[in-house]
Amino acid sequence: MTKLSMHALSAPMYVTLLNNLNTWLDKAEALATEKKFDMEALLGARLAPDMIPLRGQIGLATAWAKNCQCRLAGQTPPDFPDTDVSLEQLRARIARAIDIVKSISAADLEGAEAKTINYNLGPTIKMSQSGMDYLTKMALPNFYFHITMAYAILRHNGVALGKQDFLAGAFEVPAQ
Repeated sequence: MTKLSMHALSAPMYVTLLNNLNTWLDKAEALATEKKFDMEALLGARLAPDMIPLRGQIGLATAWAKNCQCRLAGQTPPDFPDTDVSLEQLRARIARAIDIVKSISAADLEGAEAKTINYNLGPTIKMSQSGMDYLTKMALPNFYFHITMAYAILRHNGVALGKQDFLAGAFEVPAQ
């Protein structure tokens, strides 16, 4: 059994869902090829006029994953430019985020729940929380929100996704 730790609460789901996101993008690309539409239209899609488009949801999901792990480990998160807009650039961004999350070990997060995490929300809001509050009340909810919005935008635009696509790799199915 896995010991409940800051690392166990975060890294496995970040990696699993970011890998799932790549699979969703594979399905989206296949649909675009089959239906003969430009992936650019899908990457710019949103559920509501004032919503961040798919490419932005991907950008924010990757940012929350890498930033969380780095901050909890006492590291400065590497800056990813907001210029990742093409499918290839977004896939590279996902790969970089996964590599960063994987590079931070459970030992790196020992005691992180009690650390004070200081960060900015946007250009003017300064935040300070315990590591546990940062993980459970800020980083994970934001990550799940943006990854879910990416899923919803893809599904809304005809990509054949179901709950099993969202949860793939999140648990082992018992043998029958």
